[in-house]
Amino acid sequence: MNQFEQQTIALAGVYQAAALVDSLARSGQADSDAMEKSLYSIFQTDADSTIEVFSGLDGVRYGLQKLQQQLSSPAREQLGTTRYSISVLLLSGKLLKDSEKLKQISERIKTAAEKLDLYDYLHSNQIAALADIYSSTISDLSPRIMVKGDPLHLQNPETQNRVRALLLAGIRAAILWRQLGGSRLQLLFKRKLLVNTANQLLQSS
Repeated sequence: MNQFEQQTIALAGVYQAAALVDSLARSGQADSDAMEKSLYSIFQTDADSTIEVFSGLDGVRYGLQKLQQQLSSPAREQLGTTRYSISVLLLSGKLLKDSEKLKQISERIKTAAEKLDLYDYLHSNQIAALADIYSSTISDLSPRIMVKGDPLHLQNPETQNRVRALLLAGIRAAILWRQLGGSRLQLLFKRKLLVNTANQLLQSS
């Protein structure tokens, strides 16, 4: 797998998390399999490959589909996905310059990982722990991500926790994307190549 394919997978991880956040905000529901793989990716700090971060290509299939849609013909009602993705990419750049905050996040993820024997990735306790990591370390960075949707869902504490945990997953994928050489210029000048690469990866998964 070449570097651009790996970058596309990591970027799909960003769009997967963002699309799940948008779905939760608007409907209170989100694809549980995709959510599990996004949360799973947070804990993969020593993965041997980009694919392994998401437990295989199937783990980021939802994100590849959303990346393809958003970069080719985005639906107006799903523009939140693009907005959250861009915000996450911006925040990841700032976070990479803050070694102390990165260390703090890493230590807290390790603590949360110790409880995986008790709680699976979608357990409310595990999601709450990840949400707290986001709230206490990332949410105060600017630009602050303002999630918009149905107030009925956004006022639900469990939905709030899922949203924050998924934003943490998005940050994790965005940092991976940057570490692989990804840049915002790709989103401007290599959109067609990203769409074609996402399509090829979908066909091979």
